[in-house]
Amino acid sequence: MDLLRWMQQWDMVPEKGEVVLCAVSGGRDSMCLLHYLHSLAPAYGFTVAAGHFNHQMRPEADADEQFVRTFCAERSIPFYTDAAPVYERAEAWNLSVEETGRRLRYEFLSRTGSQIGASRIATAHHGRDNAETVLLNLLRGTGTEGLGGIPPVRGKFIRPLLQTSREEIEAYCAENSIPFVEDSTNRDTHYARNRLRLELWPQLETINQNLTAALGRTAAIVRAENDYLDALAEEKLPAEGTAVPLDTLRQAPEVLRRRMLRLLLHRLPTGKKDVSAAHIAAMLELVEKGRGTLTLPDGARICCAEGTMTFSVAQAAPPEQALHKGENHWGDFTITLSGEVEGLTVRSWRRNDRLDVETGSRSLKRLFLDGGISPLHRDFLPVVCLRGAAKGVYLQENSSPFTLEINSETITITITRENIQEETDNG
Repeated sequence: MDLLRWMQQWDMVPEKGEVVLCAVSGGRDSMCLLHYLHSLAPAYGFTVAAGHFNHQMRPEADADEQFVRTFCAERSIPFYTDAAPVYERAEAWNLSVEETGRRLRYEFLSRTGSQIGASRIATAHHGRDNAETVLLNLLRGTGTEGLGGIPPVRGKFIRPLLQTSREEIEAYCAENSIPFVEDSTNRDTHYARNRLRLELWPQLETINQNLTAALGRTAAIVRAENDYLDALAEEKLPAEGTAVPLDTLRQAPEVLRRRMLRLLLHRLPTGKKDVSAAHIAAMLELVEKGRGTLTLPDGARICCAEGTMTFSVAQAAPPEQALHKGENHWGDFTITLSGEVEGLTVRSWRRNDRLDVETGSRSLKRLFLDGGISPLHRDFLPVVCLRGAAKGVYLQENSSPFTLEINSETITITITRENIQEETDNG
């Protein structure tokens, strides 16, 4: 396993006196990377530190943390850790478990890297991870940006193993007697990546046994072409700021117009993570209309007015709060209760929310789809809950109040917005 040439090619090797923070889960890949960087450090005069984020998703999570801590202590490797309940955060943030874990993990790594003065933060993504990412993005329809796969370098983050095969990592660990732990969730086909890895990948290898290398080459080509087109798009934008004349966007070829919009989003603190093709299409439509607003993931807000498109960060949806008799205020809405109900709250919707309707039970997602409510606006609609279970939601104008039967008492709930009598029912 010869990583040095690859690391030198992408300027990944830290300078003398610098610190590199290595993300370490305890699995084979990250333990391989930690061992390699620690072995390389004396020759180049840099220091390696280990960062472990405990996702609290498995019974053995604490044991995995202790395993990494002990490995580092035996080798005098500085060790940093943090933890968060990923399942709970995913529900609260209305995100998938995978995305929630990723966000928490990268926030920890970025924060820790800044605290210890790390010039680089290394993650153990390897060639197979990159190939899987390309396939997943292809299936999701993310466009050429997603087909570029995992970048070798992004800011402080480096991927020294990105051209290394899984077989090479296994051989290196065996040769150097590197211990590691197995993550039981890697066999859970509930997650899309695991389904691809365990079920789809073996079938694809019957067509091309060198699938990892083939997809890696494709990703490298697409990344180079993306970089070139991004440079052309950047030239058409103002040198700084997050506002652009609409005429500038309209006069650009569509292939560059899409990239110009993504680059403007990237200038926001929230970045452009989770911005889909549907979001870009809505933005392009807004450019043509020349007026109106859009709200995108992570609170990005786009406003068109007076010949200018402006990108900013919108206020997040209000947090969950208790409801009491009389008027209650949540965001732009007023929720009025005819009586007092213990355990009644209002919040934004969650993926597993369902409502009882006349025909049975329907998911909120389906009700939103049937009501023509855009994903851009769903997070800001109030959902009334009784002890966590959804009981009513604002769906459309001019609907009727809904009622709850609580201990033989009927409670009427009315939701209005912006002083306009717009009410909701329970389905």
